[in-house]
Amino acid sequence: MSKIGLADDGVDCAGRHALGWLVFGNTVGLWLSLLLIAPGWQSGALTYGRWVPLHLNSQLYGWTALPLVGWLLRIYGVNESKARAWGTAVVWAWTAALAMACYRWLDGETSGKIFLDWRNGSLWAFLAALVMLWLVLAVSWFGQSRVWNRARWFSTAGLIGLACVPVMMIAAASPDTYPPVDRTTGGPTGSSLLGSTLVVVGLMLLLPRATALPGAGRAGRWTWHYFAVSWLAFGITESIGGGHFDSWQIGAMLMLLPWAWLIPRDWKGFKWPDGSKAWRVAMLGWWTLLVLSGVAMYSPGILDRIKFTNSLVAHSHLAMAGFTTSFSALLLSILMRRRIGSAASVAIWHLGAFTMIVVLVILGWREGAGPEWMIVPAGWRHAGLAARAVCGMAMLAASITWLKKPIRS
Repeated sequence: MSKIGLADDGVDCAGRHALGWLVFGNTVGLWLSLLLIAPGWQSGALTYGRWVPLHLNSQLYGWTALPLVGWLLRIYGVNESKARAWGTAVVWAWTAALAMACYRWLDGETSGKIFLDWRNGSLWAFLAALVMLWLVLAVSWFGQSRVWNRARWFSTAGLIGLACVPVMMIAAASPDTYPPVDRTTGGPTGSSLLGSTLVVVGLMLLLPRATALPGAGRAGRWTWHYFAVSWLAFGITESIGGGHFDSWQIGAMLMLLPWAWLIPRDWKGFKWPDGSKAWRVAMLGWWTLLVLSGVAMYSPGILDRIKFTNSLVAHSHLAMAGFTTSFSALLLSILMRRRIGSAASVAIWHLGAFTMIVVLVILGWREGAGPEWMIVPAGWRHAGLAARAVCGMAMLAASITWLKKPIRS
């Protein structure tokens, strides 16, 4: 395989920046795992809590979001429009806002909301990047054909929806608002989990269609009807409220199960590019495991034991290190027309992620049995934390190779 040299457009720039943020986030994650083993390595105000937002947000707003930014630039044809010179500028503005926020979070300035730590200057810098992205997309949209076909209607609806994001971001990051929770236990509601997952389902249904892959998919009319009914169920159960002991909230979670089969079935109807199979198969595997484990963990008796333990940390890594990383790498392989990572590095990543998840599940289950695991020195706990750090090292090494050695499909 040889290195590939592509035009320095916004899509490729977004891909390179995304991989850079993945390496940065993995580096911080490794440092956090080492601090759990040796808390004395904390230096002054640079405590574990100060580093956590950098790890979480660099993975979400860097590694996860920037491939979506590149996807938007491709969908709206920015590189073929009058705004093509601004595609790269948008990506740099996004990275600059995130870098500024990392500095402020490390300095202790945060909203206190997980994944929504934006506050004051960092919030306004990120909003400026969002507005800049929207303007570039709007300029490109305006210069396209004025024939109002289905693609034109969809792109218009997309612009309208994206225009709401900055306002929604201000509201979401405000300490005065908070996501729905079961007030009796502090756990999540089934409806909130259903709604957030349906957003991901929508992206998976959209991916092969919006990237113009050959084929028609196998979703079928009933899949789209079920998608609409699922959103209706979300609205109803969200308005009622409740928690994981209520039948309607459990029912909301159970509605996720068919998607473990429907998405792979739909994707079989498309012809995928060479070099994407490893990430596609991995993503579908992680997706199935994510849905099945999420529904099982929401069960009364299980959620009560693990909801504030490392077992939920394990599920977060299943979602991010497993499923989301596979989705982002698959998307980049399509957008950048290159295979992300060698077969060996991809295998190392997934093996490291899976091993880490298993270790965290075991730690969390033991943790849920009683608080003494944090008080009484225990060899099994230190062994588990050490294994987690080793997995982090392997995954960091793999991600570095993806950034340094992009290869042609």
